[in-house]
Amino acid sequence: MKAKSTLYDLLGVTPDATEAEIEAAHLLLLERYQSGRHGLPPVDADNRVKAIKEAFWILSEPGRRAAYDASLIHTVATSPLPLEGNLPLKVEISDVKWTPGRIMLTIIGGLMIVGMLIQIFFSVFAFKQAGRVASGEMAAQAQERVMAAERRQMYGNMSEAEIAEQERREREERADSASRYERERQERARRDEERRREEALRERTYYADRVSSDLERAEQAARMQAEREQRMKEEAERRAEMEEQRRVQERLARERARWQQELRN
Repeated sequence: MKAKSTLYDLLGVTPDATEAEIEAAHLLLLERYQSGRHGLPPVDADNRVKAIKEAFWILSEPGRRAAYDASLIHTVATSPLPLEGNLPLKVEISDVKWTPGRIMLTIIGGLMIVGMLIQIFFSVFAFKQAGRVASGEMAAQAQERVMAAERRQMYGNMSEAEIAEQERREREERADSASRYERERQERARRDEERRREEALRERTYYADRVSSDLERAEQAARMQAEREQRMKEEAERRAEMEEQRRVQERLARERARWQQELRN
């Protein structure tokens, strides 16, 4: 991940951002790192929140922001100006006599010009290097001021021993918070498991009751069907018996009438 080089980069805004844009970016980043949607360890998230608060503290006040902007200004090396009178020069050489002395002076002059150009080149190179070193020193000083401001905002005028003790307490509090969160998570998991078991038991009980009720209804229906068939059978037998008795009575009546007829004759 690319390191944030300035406080503007840390807040994700441009150096010409307005106070409203800086405040909006500050609130958005705090919400992100305090809501747990960052995926960072708790220590890194706390450090990131502290850095964001310090950046907003510096950039939200015009005086502090102006001082910080001044610390970011880099010295820009100016390009060498062209030599005055650097214009094409027409030299009439038709009447020039090249004597040994003139030739020697021309060579010496050329060497001097080359030496001057080399000197100018190395001077410009050294000036740029010095500018880079100064820029690095200014950035380091600005970073030290930011760290000092963050330390002053966090701890005030506490001594090193007091700071170490407070950091130790903060680590213990974070460890206790993590342990408490883990215990709560385990307790929630245990309650969820118990609730799932109870729901499964209720479901099995309901299913067993439903099956038992279905069996009882089936048995009752079978008994009613058997009783109905038994009553129908008994009714049929009773009707058959009555029909048989009727036929017997009819035969007896016919026989009796025949006997009486015979007696009269």
